[in-house]
Amino acid sequence: MTFKPGRIDTVLVDSYGTLVNEVSTTETLEKYTQQPTAIAHIWDLRGSIYGITSAVLDEFKPTVDRYEVSLDYALEAVGAEVTESQRQEIIDSVNQLEIYSDVRSGLERLVDAGYEVYILSNGDPEMLDQLVEHVDIDDLVVETISAADIGVCKPDRRLYRHAAARTNTPVTGIAHVAGSWYDIQGALHTGMQGVWINRDQSKWETFLSEPSLKIESFHDLADALDA
Repeated sequence: MTFKPGRIDTVLVDSYGTLVNEVSTTETLEKYTQQPTAIAHIWDLRGSIYGITSAVLDEFKPTVDRYEVSLDYALEAVGAEVTESQRQEIIDSVNQLEIYSDVRSGLERLVDAGYEVYILSNGDPEMLDQLVEHVDIDDLVVETISAADIGVCKPDRRLYRHAAARTNTPVTGIAHVAGSWYDIQGALHTGMQGVWINRDQSKWETFLSEPSLKIESFHDLADALDA
């Protein structure tokens, strides 16, 4: 698919994995476990599976609940044991994830060029408020749009349509930036342009549609939009 910058009025951005590094929870995990990287990846993947499953079955669960259950699964999968206080510290580490260095400066370029930027996330509203403060982009983001608003998770097309309505933008006038394959698929299948931000230099999964644009930082998107 070819990126069409002239159609874009509004930019949606995902949160975890796009603005912050989800697997940077390893810094806390390594204090209490012997396999922090494995646990972090299983935790992230399992949480995504729970979200997708709930979307398909119309059985919405808050992200905090998914995080807790998926962490327990990851710990058990590698045979790690932690105390309740250690477990809570690991869960709390989600609010202090590593911020990607291009986020603020890249989004500033988009905003200065006249694009409105919104966050669209499966995260709970309270989590997104903490994220915006942590990343220091409150002055750049118009508002956050949460799956909890309508009780469905990505990649359910209803959530992307809800975001379009909230931004008062036709789906065809939106570029959605995300690091996850399934999030891009959800945006594309709703009629948006899906911009894959490749944070870990991985290979695009060629099953289903190709992204409208592949980037490595928000500066690449700003360049594509002549911002």
